[in-house]
Amino acid sequence: MTCHKRYKIQKKVREHHRKLRKEAKKRGHKKPRKDPGVPNSAPFKEALLREAELRKQRLEELKQQQKLDRQKELEKKRKLETNPDIKPSNVEPMEK
Repeated sequence: MTCHKRYKIQKKVREHHRKLRKEAKKRGHKKPRKDPGVPNSAPFKEALLREAELRKQRLEELKQQQKLDRQKELEKKRKLETNPDIKPSNVEPMEK
């Protein structure tokens, strides 16, 4: 392959990647929509707000519980990994 052809291909590849990055930049920045909340004219507004708060609290508690469960599992795994040094009890004890 000639150098001219090789450099031409490399240039085309660079241009293509540049074009893809440019497109990704354009599409990537979307503003998150704000929650408009509950209008004052809505009936049972207080009840809706309380329900939303309870849902948030339950979700937070669930996350905390899952975090604790993961930590316990890690502790169990670590204990199992550190304890292989201990020999099984069915082996005869060493004589003095």
